[in-house]
Amino acid sequence: MEDIKQLDWDLMLLLNDWGNDTVDLIFNIITYKFYAIPLYLYLFYVLFKKLNKKELIIALITIALLVAISDQVAMLFKNTWVQRLRPFREPALEGLISKVGKSGGTYGFYSGHASNAMALAVFMWHMLKQSHKTTGILLFIWAVLVAYSRVYLGVHYPGDVLMGMFMGTVIGWLCYRLFAFAKAKYAPASSSSTAL
Repeated sequence: MEDIKQLDWDLMLLLNDWGNDTVDLIFNIITYKFYAIPLYLYLFYVLFKKLNKKELIIALITIALLVAISDQVAMLFKNTWVQRLRPFREPALEGLISKVGKSGGTYGFYSGHASNAMALAVFMWHMLKQSHKTTGILLFIWAVLVAYSRVYLGVHYPGDVLMGMFMGTVIGWLCYRLFAFAKAKYAPASSSSTAL
């Protein structure tokens, strides 16, 4: 366990804040959820064009559930079950970690940002892989950038974001299965609109 912890610390020191003010700004934009609103609006538009009304309602409810589950499970891990100090709060790393991003609290395992982004990417991949494969691939790149931004900004260890991405993958897949089940049950005879 100590070897894993040391590896996490070593990677943190390597990957944290290597850039300049411009790079800091870019990663702060990537990490801040409200800057992703244009992306969310685009995804809504794609779903609006792809799905009929019932399917769209089911998809939006499922996405809301996905975000809620991802957030709450991450909070349970962070604040109740694990309580691992964020890198910039770790006394042994004082003066070695550069914190250039806002932090949501004392504890950091695991990253809710990484989990949310990956859960959305996995869910949307399954929704769009037939008609919008490029969008799906770009969503995975976005999710990885969001995850890495947390390390760069000094608020999460690499292990925090890897666990967040793993949990997001599981949650995204389960929520897609839930969507497929609800669609079959409540919109069985529907025919989706043609893709863009």
